[in-house]
Amino acid sequence: MIREGIPAAEAKRIVGELFATQGAALEALKLSTATVNKKAKLGERLSPEESERVFGIARLVGQVEAMVAESGDPAGFDARAWMGRWLGEPLAALGGVRPADLMDTMEGQGLVSAVLARMQSGAYG
Repeated sequence: MIREGIPAAEAKRIVGELFATQGAALEALKLSTATVNKKAKLGERLSPEESERVFGIARLVGQVEAMVAESGDPAGFDARAWMGRWLGEPLAALGGVRPADLMDTMEGQGLVSAVLARMQSGAYG
């Protein structure tokens, strides 16, 4: 699916379901909202690289949901809203960089995933 590229309309749906503000999420993924909207309207697909970034950010939200389910009481916790806020905050664990600034590469998403895992284990800092 990634190699073929996901339909732009599907990418919009995924990002819209995962984040309260679709525009901020697309910006973090270095995807132009106007371009994604145009491709969606024309029934076009994202490139494989763009598709991979969309799926990667979806995995991160899933990671947060799993962390909360394993570590605490998920009742009332909104992983989408939390993730949207958290991505915009500079983190000492990332050298003062905002996680959102790393969402445009798989390596960056991997670094963010590692920080989330350290948070769950209590080794965050």
